Amino acid sequence: MKLKVKTKDSFGEQYENIFLAKKDINKLGTKYSYVDENTNVRVFILKDKVQIIREGEITSKQLLKKNEITDFLYQTSHMNRNFKIFTKDLIIANNKISAVYSILEGKETVNELTLEIDEL
Repeated sequence: MKLKVKTKDSFGEQYENIFLAKKDINKLGTKYSYVDENTNVRVFILKDKVQIIREGEITSKQLLKKNEITDFLYQTSHMNRNFKIFTKDLIIANNKISAVYSILEGKETVNELTLEIDEL
């Protein structure tokens, strides 16, 4: 199966790509697995939250849950930082995820992003 991943941030950076992905469904939710630019990505969709785990050149763990602040680990060869994420909006419906969230460092907003993941 294929997934379309699209992001846009507050700096005007945009990303869109289509990936071959594996989909697993169980009683807890849905898991998508794919590889992007040398990084293994797993997206876990549960009832009211989405977890995105990346392992490889970029290692990160994000948990998106509407109106909540969660921890966000981001590691590369140049950076190893812990941030927070505030998820302003999260819609999970019809094999699609749509999210708007802010990355926070302390009380400062570092970036604001929109994310769309769509099963094709």
